[in-house]
Amino acid sequence: MGYGGYLIKVGDYKVPFKYILADTFQSPLLGQDKDSYNDDDGLLHRTALSHQVIKVEWQTPSMDEKELRQLMDKIIEQYTIRREKKCMVTAWCPEIGKYVSMYCYVPDITIVVGYADENSIDYNGYRIAFIGYGGKIL
Repeated sequence: MGYGGYLIKVGDYKVPFKYILADTFQSPLLGQDKDSYNDDDGLLHRTALSHQVIKVEWQTPSMDEKELRQLMDKIIEQYTIRREKKCMVTAWCPEIGKYVSMYCYVPDITIVVGYADENSIDYNGYRIAFIGYGGKIL
């Protein structure tokens, strides 16, 4: 299956493009090693594991409170374990030219206020990421 018209789906929520600065979106597949080491001659001895991890991240544009709630509330609704911020993610992976699905968690998000007064609040763009728990990529 090729590109299906979206970059990331969290649970059943396809994140709208308006919340993704396209030139910041990345979704690399990360390899995992176990007990790899360099010997005394500097030769690498590597045990590459069969499970990989996807790490999806991007920068959002600046937004107001209503837009922020629309995005974050939909993502939070998809958490399967709220305290872990765990959710199923399906993301486009350019390296292999297909979507990868796996459980991920959301690392801490820092949202900075760009403007506030008595009537409104606006936020600067911020980084949001999803880090996979790992799995076999077919």
